[in-house]
Amino acid sequence: MKLKEFIDNLNKLIADDPEVLNLDVIFSIDDEGNGFNHINFSPSIGVFDDEGNEDFIDEPGNHDKKDINAICIN
Repeated sequence: MKLKEFIDNLNKLIADDPEVLNLDVIFSIDDEGNGFNHINFSPSIGVFDDEGNEDFIDEPGNHDKKDINAICIN
């Protein structure tokens, strides 16, 4: 999912019920929903590939934009 689609979905939830802005944000630990946990950190940008390689940074100005391909939510 691209960030734009994710934000559009959040905006629809908020438009339907602004009270959702007061809810905790959690994530599923796997595709089957076998567990959930809270999102504890602000999003970070970085590089991710399907082979498990990742390199995320906390300071947005400290990167080479051509390499960035993902946003990590936790």
